[in-house]
Amino acid sequence: MFKNKRILCGVAFLLVLAQLQAQKTSISPYSSFGYGDYRLSNDAANFGMGGVSSAYMSTYGSQANFANPAANINLNYTSFTFEGTLNASSFESNDLKAERSTTYISKLSLAFPMGAKWRGGFNFQPYSSLGYDIVNINTKVTPNTYNSYKGEGDLNTVQLFTSYNVTNNFAVGLKASYLFGGLEKKEIHNTSDAILLSSFENSIDINGFIFTGGLAYSKKIKERNRLNLGLNYTIGNGLSSEQQYQVLTYAIDPLSKQMYNQDIVYKENTSTSLNLPQKVGIGVSYGEDYRWNIGVQLDWEQNSKFKLKNENIAFNDRFRSAIGGFIVPNVNSYTNYFARTTYRGGAFYERTPISINGNDIQKYGITFGLGLPVGKASDPSEINIGVELGQQGTEKNNLIKENFVNMKLSFTLNDSWFQRRKYN
Repeated sequence: MFKNKRILCGVAFLLVLAQLQAQKTSISPYSSFGYGDYRLSNDAANFGMGGVSSAYMSTYGSQANFANPAANINLNYTSFTFEGTLNASSFESNDLKAERSTTYISKLSLAFPMGAKWRGGFNFQPYSSLGYDIVNINTKVTPNTYNSYKGEGDLNTVQLFTSYNVTNNFAVGLKASYLFGGLEKKEIHNTSDAILLSSFENSIDINGFIFTGGLAYSKKIKERNRLNLGLNYTIGNGLSSEQQYQVLTYAIDPLSKQMYNQDIVYKENTSTSLNLPQKVGIGVSYGEDYRWNIGVQLDWEQNSKFKLKNENIAFNDRFRSAIGGFIVPNVNSYTNYFARTTYRGGAFYERTPISINGNDIQKYGITFGLGLPVGKASDPSEINIGVELGQQGTEKNNLIKENFVNMKLSFTLNDSWFQRRKYN
């Protein structure tokens, strides 16, 4: 079994490395702003609890926490996680409706204890994504207008964390994330009496390191009850950015649909530093060991300081609050499988950084999930399922309301890879 798990880990890493950059991870028109839809650094277990993560420590010490690198005090097993995500949304605006969906690999991680004090691990996952294709034709004005907006591309991260248990109750951690990828945005504008179309194209390649520090505190209050506190802070440092921006005009042959009379009106290539916003996450949770836990989470991101060159968009600071928890009916039950199952639930509210004509775009929803044991009684390996039901945006003021159903499915395999031998 030990050998088979190592082989499975190796095969999964190779598959993800080949697939990671070719994925389409966003389907929302609201991804058109800034660097796109931001992906929280959590897994299916946190996802099913509303995104509570800063103070989350897994039930059996078998899952790594990459959101707060310090919150791995109780990581006692080598933990390998492979995760996929399904996003499905319906959109409504001015009596118009549409539906879109996508599936992608959302996480691949390996973490392990390194002796009594140290923990470490690495992780592959998407950071943000563009994925919108919007066409607006207005026949109520003369001349008629045609406007098209399309964006695609992803930013991905390779993450490496280490943490140190200063005492049995307190730990510090550091995570270094290498961010890489490209974003492409294109706008086409035309009127019915115009011979030429106008196109605005913005292509950005981004790479660089992001650093996150964390603190975690875990204290037994009674014989089995426990209080957990967590704090994680991401520095708003600069990344390398290569940008190509151009404005061009062209005509379209109505039969062949081929472009002709193409003329580049303006072109600019720049190499600059792109400053990502700083982020803070604070969490607290309370519960009974191996039985139940409930936590709350507050996240803040300084998006008001973020700006992409050649985009005249002002952002709000992102604010997110969440509550969630889990319950295990009877972790020691050998006869009832569902008594050993972990049941999760939660809810969240987010004021996104997006504001359109004075309308702040808000996002909220409920979540639930399951942790299904797959190993023997002494093996904490799990299949984790997390589901999110929610809404983003509004139909008011000609905006778009998005109703979404998102699901994460992860396989977490556990073993003791780096245990010191007790007997020769």
